[in-house]
This record gives sequence, C-alpha cells and structure tokens, in this order.
Amino acid sequence: MQGSIYTAFSDMIVEQMGMEQWNELIEQTKPPSHGIYTSGEQYQDSELINMVKALSIKTGIEIDQLIEKFGRYLFKKLYDTSPVDISTIDSLKSFLLAIDNLIHVEVKRLHPKAYLPTFEYETVDDNTLIMYYSSKRKLCHVSIGLIFGAADKFNEKVSIEHPECMHHGASRCKLVVTFEGQNE
Repeated sequence: MQGSIYTAFSDMIVEQMGMEQWNELIEQTKPPSHGIYTSGEQYQDSELINMVKALSIKTGIEIDQLIEKFGRYLFKKLYDTSPVDISTIDSLKSFLLAIDNLIHVEVKRLHPKAYLPTFEYETVDDNTLIMYYSSKRKLCHVSIGLIFGAADKFNEKVSIEHPECMHHGASRCKLVVTFEGQNE
C-alpha cells in the first residue's frame, strides 16, 4: 500500500487521539516499518489492517466504521495532493466519474508500483450513480468514506447504499450513490 495512505492514517490518529495513541498502536502491532512511513514508498497492507483491528478493539468502534471514517479523512489529503489539476471539477458526480479515467491514470504514471482499485460506472438517472468497486484489498469502506469526503468538499448531500459486497461473496462491490442536492 502506498505510503501516503499510512502518513494520512498516522496524521488522523495523532490529530484526533493524540501522539500517545499512535505510539501505542505501533508498539502493540509491531509493524515491519516500525511506523516510519514516507509518501512514495510501498508498505505491507497488513500493517494498516492490524492497526485498524487494534484500534477497533480499543475504541469499540466497528472496523468498517473506522475504515469509512478514515476514508472521509483521507479525501482531503488526497484532494490537496492530487497529481492532476482537478480544481475545474465543479460537482461531486463529475468528480466521481473522473476517478478512474483521470486521477488514477496520473497516479499510476507517477507511481507505477501503486495498486489502485478500479471503478466502473452506471448512470441510473440525474440523481443516481452506481459505482462498481473492485480491488484485491477489499477496502470498499474506504471508498465510501472517500465519497462522503468528496461530498463534503463539493458541499453536497449524498446517501450511499452498498447492496453487493466482496466481503459477502460478490465479485465486486456495488455502491449506489444518490445525490440529494447542496448542503444548506
């Protein structure tokens, strides 16, 4: 997994729970990296998964909820460091449709070793977009959090249904995004 994901995760933990909690997670999970991450490097997926599991036990918050919360936090970090100029994208729907064909293409060009999820899209109507998420990592809840983070950025309200999930035997996750207008 890309180091930028780890640096964002550590930033979130330190900002929201304190440096002591971050140090405790590192001590408890004993990651091969020793908790030292740089954005451009690759790290074992298990390091993040083990930390999320330990954090879930400590806080009593379900793993999926923690991962979704992290995705929401991660959005701003990824948006602010996007390798492509996305400042002209003016709506959540346009942004979501640009992920696979614009943003991920540029990330892959800059970081050839990066493993990225893929998305396929189906437009139901003006207010409903179906996103099909596929990844060997099965971090669909990060994607849900990222979508909510993007909705915050574009000041839009959305609801997301997740009727099909790889964690329950589906070959890919189906995320039904309903656009509910601007936040007031």
